[in-house]
Amino acid sequence: MKTIVNQYTFIDAFRAKGRENQFSYPALCALFEYFEAFEDDTGEELELDPIAICCEWQEFETALSGAKAFGFQDGVDSKDETPIEWLENRTQALEFTDGVVVRVF
Repeated sequence: MKTIVNQYTFIDAFRAKGRENQFSYPALCALFEYFEAFEDDTGEELELDPIAICCEWQEFETALSGAKAFGFQDGVDSKDETPIEWLENRTQALEFTDGVVVRVF
């Protein structure tokens, strides 16, 4: 038995698991769009697991703060790459209007 997940049910699943404060609304929208595009691109259906998503992804206010959390050195690494480029070359990073969500693995 399957349930179709739309953006509302995706976001509501985090509330239902007590994780409504883990990500901002824009970050959850970016994650939903990412997972939806992944399914469309690969044909693979994903299981909605808010706890796993909370363990695998972290939100930051800026790409620079996210990159610094993973070892980016402003003034050293920024000579070759912007913070978002640096992140994208090392992990998955979803930039949105109010910040960035980074896959932590």
